[in-house]
Amino acid sequence: MAMYSIINLLCGIGLFLIGMTLMSEYTTLTFGEKLKDILSALTKNKISGVLTGLGVTSVIQSSCATTVTAVSFVGAGILSLSGAVGIVMGANIGTTVTSLIIAFNFSDVAPLAVFLGTILKMFSKSEKLQSAGMITVGFGLLFIGLNTMSAAFESLKDNPSFLSFVAKTDGKLQGVLTGLIMTAIMQSSSATIGILQALSMRNIIPIDTAFYIILGQNIGAVIPVIISSVGANKTAKQVGVIHLLFNMIGTLIFLVLMEFVPFNHIFSFAGSGSMKISLFHITFNVVSTLLLLPTSDLLIKISEKLTVGFVFYKKKIS
Repeated sequence: MAMYSIINLLCGIGLFLIGMTLMSEYTTLTFGEKLKDILSALTKNKISGVLTGLGVTSVIQSSCATTVTAVSFVGAGILSLSGAVGIVMGANIGTTVTSLIIAFNFSDVAPLAVFLGTILKMFSKSEKLQSAGMITVGFGLLFIGLNTMSAAFESLKDNPSFLSFVAKTDGKLQGVLTGLIMTAIMQSSSATIGILQALSMRNIIPIDTAFYIILGQNIGAVIPVIISSVGANKTAKQVGVIHLLFNMIGTLIFLVLMEFVPFNHIFSFAGSGSMKISLFHITFNVVSTLLLLPTSDLLIKISEKLTVGFVFYKKKIS
């Protein structure tokens, strides 16, 4: 019985991931060229960079795609490092839209979305309508996957081995580390949030523990950006370092804040655990941006020293 539930859980995660991927890829395919124009034209300063990163990521639902594009633009000299800092911070806020969509739970219309999207893809001659169809299919699969995960968790919630595994995340540092590892493996912070929301639907994981996991997943989300900057020039590498510094400092700030601020109580008006998780995710990124945006010049200086130090060390040992 447990093995069957685990298979269903993996199936749910797969459907959720492919749904999110379809939404992101076909939206990027539709707006890809405009994305380049928007990023290069609207990032004249840090504030406009934040708004641009937020807007673009809200549409394409991939902070990784937005940030990696920023890395490539900085490397090509199209985008300033100051503008890229704003994009990174705005992209972090924009990616929270996925968790908000999940919290509103459109599961009832998910099968219809898959059907209508498939019809558009198969019978439309317009490439834009075909892309819209695949985005709609992705939207439906995301919620079907979420429902499948939730049902699997319901079957597993009385399993001693599963409960023992979940219990190991019940702690501050354990939660942060769990979120970091999950996101590093899945290469998607939105996927980690979705799993947390599915767990909360069955009351399997304490909300406070979920909050600490969210802190960790924000650090784990930086890994694809760091990887994308490995072969880039020094300035482009700084974007990855800045992204890492931003999320790590934000996490440290919230680890202190959570000792004094009862976020679970503050978000009690939200009702469902899924919505509380989404609101905390949004709060983390908005507050971190408000606190750290004024210090972006300092982040740039620190990232420069760290990048130069790494390059020097690499040359020394080679």
